[in-house]
Amino acid sequence: MKIRERFSMVDLPVLIITAAIIGHDKYKAFHAGANDILQKPYHYSEFMARIQNLIMMKHTANQATRMEMAFLQSQIKPHFLYNVLNTIISLTHLDIEKAREVTEEFTNYLRMSFDFQNTLAISSFRHELSIINSYLSIEKTRFGNRLEVLFDIDEDIDFILPPLMIQPLVENAVLHGVSKKRGGGWIKLTAKKQSKNEYHIKVEDNGPGITPEKQIDLLSTDFDRSVGLKNINQRLKHFCGSELMISSTPDAGTSVSMLIHLAETTGSPKELKDTERT
Repeated sequence: MKIRERFSMVDLPVLIITAAIIGHDKYKAFHAGANDILQKPYHYSEFMARIQNLIMMKHTANQATRMEMAFLQSQIKPHFLYNVLNTIISLTHLDIEKAREVTEEFTNYLRMSFDFQNTLAISSFRHELSIINSYLSIEKTRFGNRLEVLFDIDEDIDFILPPLMIQPLVENAVLHGVSKKRGGGWIKLTAKKQSKNEYHIKVEDNGPGITPEKQIDLLSTDFDRSVGLKNINQRLKHFCGSELMISSTPDAGTSVSMLIHLAETTGSPKELKDTERT
């Protein structure tokens, strides 16, 4: 079944209706990737029950994926927490105003990281950008001139997307890119509107890169660079049917990009906020 080359049995459940009664035919259907088989003739009530079961399975899997992302994000790494607190303490002796700014950014970052709204299906690019700015402001204070942050973002761009799709990519670029280079480096966030309903997002760094052998396992939960990469890829497939595009060259850097394609009927971020208020 061709669709199984792109979508898993959870991503896209398939119910096959057939008049076949031979066991071997049923085996072939399941082997090809069918979730369930309904044999003709059938009752409409049984058909609806099987459809509802498959839909429930998909919704449950989607919710579990969102919860996993919220859980991953809420697990603030101890070394990051200690480093930020030590930075704030040091600044209180040197620059009170800067210490206040870092404290405010850290508060904003923690508030959004522990926000249970992260378990919802939809957020917005501007909301995500706020988390990214707080995170990078903190890291910029810590790394100083060793971290250069570049933005190439279309003016007034905003669109809906699942929560916490971009910030973990930025965090990866800092943790496994810039911080691994002795002299530091740069990361770049690009956000462009390609057409009425398509947006291209890319996060790059000029870090040590990844060997071709390890790139094969880049979306594995066991890969040490993966701060939720597999989870992000799964939610991206659920949301718009696309996947993360990853390119890395040893000693040159890594780029991770995604294409957000929105359906014509998808509401704007403002419309979604208005709906939430009501």
